Amino acid sequence: MKIKKIFSPTTLRFDLQSRLAIGFLVATCLTGVFATLVSLWTINRNTIAEVQNRVRQDINTAKLIYNNKIEQIKAVIQFTAEGSDLQDLISSDDFYGMGYIKARMRKSVDHKTENNHAILDMLTLVDAKGRVLYRAGNPRLVGDSLLHDALVKRCIQKKEPVASTELMSLKDIVRENPALAKRATIDIIKTPLSAEIDKTQLTEGMVMKAAYPVIDRNNNMLLGVLVGGVLINQDNEIVDRIKQTVYHGEKYKGREMGVATIFQGGIRISTNVMTEENKRAIGTILSKEVYNRVIVEEKDWAGRAFVVNDWYITTYTPIFNLNRKIIGVLYTGILEAKYRDIMWEMIWINLGITVYGMLIAFIISLRLGNNIIERIKILKRATEAIASGNLDYKLSPDKISGFNMLDEAFNYMARSLKEHNDQLQRMHQQLARTEKLTAMGQMAAGVAHEINNPLGGILLYSSLVLEDLPENSPLRDNMQKIIYQANRCKDIVQGLLDFSRAPTGEMAPLQINQVVSTSLSLVKDQAMFHGIKIENRFADNLPEVMGDRSRLEEVFLNLFINAADAMNGKGKLNITTEMSKNDCVRISIADTGKGVSKDLLPHIFEPFFTTKEPGRGTGLGLSIVYGIIKRHKGTIDAESEEGKGTTFIVTLPAYRNNNDIKQKGHVVAEPKIG
Repeated sequence: MKIKKIFSPTTLRFDLQSRLAIGFLVATCLTGVFATLVSLWTINRNTIAEVQNRVRQDINTAKLIYNNKIEQIKAVIQFTAEGSDLQDLISSDDFYGMGYIKARMRKSVDHKTENNHAILDMLTLVDAKGRVLYRAGNPRLVGDSLLHDALVKRCIQKKEPVASTELMSLKDIVRENPALAKRATIDIIKTPLSAEIDKTQLTEGMVMKAAYPVIDRNNNMLLGVLVGGVLINQDNEIVDRIKQTVYHGEKYKGREMGVATIFQGGIRISTNVMTEENKRAIGTILSKEVYNRVIVEEKDWAGRAFVVNDWYITTYTPIFNLNRKIIGVLYTGILEAKYRDIMWEMIWINLGITVYGMLIAFIISLRLGNNIIERIKILKRATEAIASGNLDYKLSPDKISGFNMLDEAFNYMARSLKEHNDQLQRMHQQLARTEKLTAMGQMAAGVAHEINNPLGGILLYSSLVLEDLPENSPLRDNMQKIIYQANRCKDIVQGLLDFSRAPTGEMAPLQINQVVSTSLSLVKDQAMFHGIKIENRFADNLPEVMGDRSRLEEVFLNLFINAADAMNGKGKLNITTEMSKNDCVRISIADTGKGVSKDLLPHIFEPFFTTKEPGRGTGLGLSIVYGIIKRHKGTIDAESEEGKGTTFIVTLPAYRNNNDIKQKGHVVAEPKIG
């Protein structure tokens, strides 16, 4: 029950400002976490890639140093074979004289010999059949055969110099130089991570060897072979030279930054990797992963590896003998600790920058959230004002906060509401006027019918009385006045009937421009239009309207004459036809007359209402026009401002040929009325 109360929906209800703040905080944190993870991955990837690229370059340098050592051994043996009298000594069997080659043998492995040619651990001269003539490291032992030695055999066969790294048994090494017995013997040190090796002690040694043929100068005949080499076991000259050349003896926190190792099989026989007791890690074994990759699969290996007691970024490459059989491995490695510390330093710096950026982003987002809340409050007040009926309410654009687009949209909405409200008011007024005029038309029609019969009787009997009166009777003038006034009443009654009667003529499709032009041509040459400037703007390609031509001409004649009366024969008459947006034809007739006041404007279509002087009009003209337009399913409206003229706007529904519409694939719809 407690859990339900803690996580009830009411506890998760926050106000908008709190939700914005929490949302910004979550978004900022997610962005920061994602940026941090990407940065960590990028830093780690780039760092490891840079170090691995470096160790690949380092192994190439190590190969050059290693091969240079073999070439050096080959050069010393060549120098010894060509720069002496071995040919003569072999031919004369002068074994005692061969003793001078012993000068090429070194006494120790400290690399500080005075003679640069004294670098060999073993040097032996054999005849053309491989029989030992002289051993510099063991002069007393001669006469045995070295044809089992691959280099000697190849050199005798090809009569060419040959050099490579070979494995020699401890027995053969001691036979060549008894002083090498201690160096060749290495105890194997096993660890849980090392590869599985059955032996506990090496039974072979790894020797860099070269063989050079001794040729008779006279008849180019092979006299023998001079073969020698250097035992790599526990000789650290090459690995130390690699460390000094590649890594310049650099140290990091007291540890060697770069190391190199030569493996015999998978066992270290020459290395500057140090154990915890600060001794060279001679006898330690390769890891299982590296052993399988390099020794078993005979492929290079590059990557992160645990070497003896620390992690290194390493590269291993196989060492092959003369017969392309793998016998060892050359290794270089860089201490990972330095790059790991650099990487973590960069990570912490990046984390600090990220956290600091997140904090700044959160503060900025909080400020923006407050701005949003303030603008929402302003919008709320604005909507309340609109809801209360104040459609003139406007927001002042705030370009600084970036909400000007929203402010403009709100102001546009308010203007649209006001326009629609004004249009609704006008339509309401027009509807009320229509209803009023309809009721008055119905009443006028009833009154006209009732008056028409007695009025006809008055005219009939008045005419009969007039015919019976003598020409000189004083009553004749009075009777003519009665007939005149009765005819005038008859015209008024006929106007009332026309106001309420539907068009009786033939309804046909008409071009409204032609109807307007015809009506205008009937009056423009009359005296009342002589001082009026007429401007026509007729739209092209207007659709036809369905109507009674004579009745529509009557409408426009009435409007033109009213305009001329309003301008007293001086002014400007603008006639415009156009297509309205609700698929109707719109005709506007604007004059520059005295106009109609706002109080009188709503009544101008009512019967008997007129703004003219007494005796100049009956007040039925515009009401008849209204009735004709209504019967044509159109509308007529007036806009006027006192002293600035009046504009009458007639709108008639466009006539669409149903057959044409169906052929075009359109749906036939009833005409729309504005």
